[in-house]
Amino acid sequence: MSLTATRARPLIAAILLGALAPATTLRADDIEPLSVAVIKATTGLCKRGETCHTDRAGSWTPKKAIAILAVSVAEQADIDLYADIEVSTRPEMYQCSGDDSRGCIFRAKYAGPGLVDYAATSGSTYVGSNITNTTITFPSGYGLMVQAGEPIYVHLDVRNGSLIDLQVDQDAWIYYVEAD
Repeated sequence: MSLTATRARPLIAAILLGALAPATTLRADDIEPLSVAVIKATTGLCKRGETCHTDRAGSWTPKKAIAILAVSVAEQADIDLYADIEVSTRPEMYQCSGDDSRGCIFRAKYAGPGLVDYAATSGSTYVGSNITNTTITFPSGYGLMVQAGEPIYVHLDVRNGSLIDLQVDQDAWIYYVEAD
């Protein structure tokens, strides 16, 4: 049997893939510990048709200096809702701009499904759903530094377009390591 180009391709691919395998196996001892802080935030009661703006809707203060490696915010709206979320060390929302962005960590906006308007005064019909996550992860070796004792806030700006009064709860997950 001769080695043709068709028969040689799988052999060449196997050799190349074998060369890409790591020289050593990663062990649990080789992994650096990663910490997680979950900031619980809420607007409180947001009446239907209103915009509810809440600075410092939730906060967490690290006891030691940290480097933030990633942030994740769960978008959780099955109703007609628009949410603007900011995670920062700034005491109020919308203070980050241009090169004055110290303490600005994360910002996301999301909208729930649209409300089908059929002139009803009660009940509702929604089109679709929006249950996803928005995450930012920094490149290896980089992180946003936060000093010990400096609060990290979650600010919320929510427009309740639904037919009901509701409380909007929003979690922000902060993945970090302690700074040396």
